[in-house]
Amino acid sequence: MGHACKIDRYVDFPTLDAAEMAALVMQFAPANETEALKLLRANFSNSPLSMRVAALDMLMRGWPRKLNARHSPR
Repeated sequence: MGHACKIDRYVDFPTLDAAEMAALVMQFAPANETEALKLLRANFSNSPLSMRVAALDMLMRGWPRKLNARHSPR
């Protein structure tokens, strides 16, 4: 059978844009923004800070889905 997709933290992804970085982080289904930021820092440490911030911004704004989907505002 197949294995879960895991990002090797020592592999550099020089051609990834913010959307691709966000998509890779979403494979781990982070529960909140803090976990998403930790994943971005760990897996894309060689990427520019501005690119990681852009990916986190996309995740926080609901792309491709909300991180806090369990919380429903009334």
